[in-house]
Amino acid sequence: MKGESNTRTYAHKLARVCDRAFHLIRTLHAPAYRNPTDAELDAIELRLSALQIQPNDLTVEADEFNTFSIEYRFPGDYHGGVASGVYVEKLFEHFISWKLLDLNNPCGCTYVDIAACSSPWALLLRGKGIRAFANDLVVNPEYRHLNYYRREDATQSSFKPGSIDRASLQCAYEMFLGDNDIALLRELSRILSPGGKVVICPLYTHVTACFYQTPEYYGQSYGDSGATRYIRRDCWGVPASRKYCPETFKTRVWDNAIQFGLTPTLHVLRNKKQLNKGIYLHFILVLEKRRPHIEIMPAGAARG
Repeated sequence: MKGESNTRTYAHKLARVCDRAFHLIRTLHAPAYRNPTDAELDAIELRLSALQIQPNDLTVEADEFNTFSIEYRFPGDYHGGVASGVYVEKLFEHFISWKLLDLNNPCGCTYVDIAACSSPWALLLRGKGIRAFANDLVVNPEYRHLNYYRREDATQSSFKPGSIDRASLQCAYEMFLGDNDIALLRELSRILSPGGKVVICPLYTHVTACFYQTPEYYGQSYGDSGATRYIRRDCWGVPASRKYCPETFKTRVWDNAIQFGLTPTLHVLRNKKQLNKGIYLHFILVLEKRRPHIEIMPAGAARG
């Protein structure tokens, strides 16, 4: 029996290697994705300004990030660990969300980590006394016994209207396929309490509307119509990762957020090169649910 099990495991691994080799060969001549250069990011900011979207400057102190990293100890193997090259960036994204949402002074707020994937963030926040939740289409087996890790579609969540005070997405919003990026904005408007905030970090952009796919998905009908298709060969499992150009960001996100009763604010991290060479975060989007307007009557005015 043990020999048969080992044979099946070996056969499965061999099939996986062969499948990946096939897709790498199949997509050999597909155009490779690259991140925008500093000059292109500057050009994107100018185009955003021309669209009446003026990014706010954001700088952070390295000591504050270091203190956060010590206080909130992410597992050493998170996102592939330090050797993966993105470990510091992923911790920094959580730090920025924590900072902009003022989670160090939660005052009894309810928070949700949207599209959390394998993140221990909700668990770590619970350890600090914050009523934190996480949701995603798939829950890491390590957290399935925790009832605050919910397996669900974030665009149709189980949270009651107005029940969430804070929320964030770390390296996740770009994975919402089709019109689900818009559907999530509508759902955020439903579940957020008045004055509630969401941080989307990073908000990925490029000079043209585009998306990348990993080899096994390349050519499949994911990604926005009219957007340029690219391939990314250093990872797997991505049907499409969206990058907004300034114009599609305005029409798909900015304008819809306002229509759904959310006030958007865009930030730009200005001192990433002084913080750590592993940090690439640039744009951060903050959405705040508008409070209902209450008309204050002048003293002595008649009341009906």
